[in-house]
Amino acid sequence: MKKSILTLLAVLTAYSTAMAWGYHGHATIAMIAERHLTPTAKANIEKCIDGHSIVYYASWLDHHRKEYKEWDRLRHTCDFDSKTGKLYGNPIKQMRQTIALLEDYKHLKDSVRKVRIYHFVHSFGDFHCPGHIEFMTDDKRSHTTNYPVINVNGKPLRYHTMWDATVLTENYRDWGYMDFAHALDSNLSQEYIDSVTAGTLEDWLYDARDRSHRIYTDAPQKPEGTPESELSKVDRDLMNDFGELACEQVLRAGLRMAKIINEIFGE
Repeated sequence: MKKSILTLLAVLTAYSTAMAWGYHGHATIAMIAERHLTPTAKANIEKCIDGHSIVYYASWLDHHRKEYKEWDRLRHTCDFDSKTGKLYGNPIKQMRQTIALLEDYKHLKDSVRKVRIYHFVHSFGDFHCPGHIEFMTDDKRSHTTNYPVINVNGKPLRYHTMWDATVLTENYRDWGYMDFAHALDSNLSQEYIDSVTAGTLEDWLYDARDRSHRIYTDAPQKPEGTPESELSKVDRDLMNDFGELACEQVLRAGLRMAKIINEIFGE
């Protein structure tokens, strides 16, 4: 048992800087959500996942891509039509399907129920990550953040990678997910919580789109082959600004996740 736990920790560490939001971001979102669950909702959802906290499975989809190809096909981005700005394609369809299935969770097979919880907890967080808000063109290509910029340390870094993990760890080097959750989710007014969680899933995702779109103009993509000296730069001021945006999105994701879990598992 001890060996398996150490192996798991090693895997989590290896993936923490490679995947969406990083382990810190996903675990923080899940922990914030957990702090706002009703006792009944918390007990019911944990019964479905072997008694574990939702935090334990926050990055499950990232860690099991190779051996579970079918789970990897559940998209981690939130796509919008670049012309109309409307929600687009498979990601939102898959999220709606997952939520609809979980609304009938008592009648699902155990394996299906578990994986849909993993999908919801993980991808719902991703859908709030500015680096995972994508804008699709007519030929189904997306305007993504997967291009190089010069980061705050003066080195080339994929903009997407910066948003997946660096934007949090660079600004808060010594913080773990519990530090993030405590700092972000302290002394919130009920008025603020109500304002963030008002509306529908679609309303929340459009809010994430509107708040995140500026990252493409603040550090725009340069043509392939652009010299490093001419790449977009993410300096300290911009990183500070992005850090605040990231923390706000993490908090919003956690509060909204709690609302959905309470509605589904709270009876």
